[in-house]
Amino acid sequence: MSSSLGPAEPVPGASPGASVSRGRRGWLVVAVAAVVVAVVIATLFASGILPGNHSSSGGPTYATFSQAEALASAGAGSESGGAWFAVFGAGVASPTAVLEPATNLTSLLALANCSIEWPDGQPANLAIPSTPATAATGAAAFWVFGFKNVSNDLLVELVSAGVASPLFRASGTTCAGGIAFLAPFPAGVLDSPAIVATADQAGGSEFLAAHPNATRAWGAYGGIQLGVLGSTSPVWSVDYTTCSIPPVSGEVGAVFNATLGGTSGAIINSSTSSAACAAALPTGLSLTAHVPAESFALRKAI
Repeated sequence: MSSSLGPAEPVPGASPGASVSRGRRGWLVVAVAAVVVAVVIATLFASGILPGNHSSSGGPTYATFSQAEALASAGAGSESGGAWFAVFGAGVASPTAVLEPATNLTSLLALANCSIEWPDGQPANLAIPSTPATAATGAAAFWVFGFKNVSNDLLVELVSAGVASPLFRASGTTCAGGIAFLAPFPAGVLDSPAIVATADQAGGSEFLAAHPNATRAWGAYGGIQLGVLGSTSPVWSVDYTTCSIPPVSGEVGAVFNATLGGTSGAIINSSTSSAACAAALPTGLSLTAHVPAESFALRKAI
C-alpha cells in the first residue's frame, strides 16, 4: 500500500468525550463529499474509452484491491504534483457492460466544490466493463482510486481491465480543506478477497444466491485525519444491489451492505434491505467514517 504522508497514528475509535470543532465539521463534510463523488464514479463509470496518452497496463483483467492499487499508484507516479498517496479505492463488478455520457459525471463533481482538470481531456463517454460471476472473489474489472499530495490536491485514477488512466485532478481552497481530512492508507489494510469472503459469510452469499445478477461493489478509505487526535482506522464496505445502473426513477431494489474494519476484517455491521434506487447511490458503499458520534455524525453527511 502507499506510504503515509505523516506520522499520525491510526485511532481505532476516538473516546466518547472527544469533540470536533464546528469549523472542522464543515471541512469534514467536504471530505465526505469527495469520498461520495469517488464512490459514485466507481458505481457509474469506468475508463473503457478514455484517451490512453498516460495509461499504464500489464495488470490482470479482473484485479483485486492490492493489484489495482499498484497499477493506479504507478499511473499516479507519472502525473505532476507528486508524490501522490492513495486515500481511497473502490471497485465495481457489473454483470453487464454499461455506457454513460461524461456529462453525468461533470454534474456530480460540482458536489465537492473543486476546480477540475482533465489530464487526458474530458471524454464524451465513459464505459464500465462487465465482470463475470466466475471472476475470483474480490476481483473486479474496474477500480477507482483517489490520491492526495502535500498540497491536498486530489488525483483520481481509474483501472479498467488491467489498464490505469488518470480521470481528473481536483484542487482549490475549499476542496483542499476537505481533502486534508482524508488519511492515506496505512500499512496492513486487508485485500479485497479476504474482505469480500467475510462479508459473504455475513449474508452476502445468501443475497447473491437470491439475486445472481446483482451488481457487486467494494471499497475502502484510509481513515479521517483529526489533527492531534490522530486518524480514524481504515474502513471497508461491501455492497450488492439489484438497482439498475444508472438507477431508474421509481425503481426499488434489494441491497446488501457490510461494513468492516480495514485492518482487522471484523464485521462492524451488515444488513439486507430494499431501497429506492433513484434516491441513493446505486450500490450504497456507505464507507462509514468512525468519528465520535456525539461530535459529528459523518454518516448523515453522506
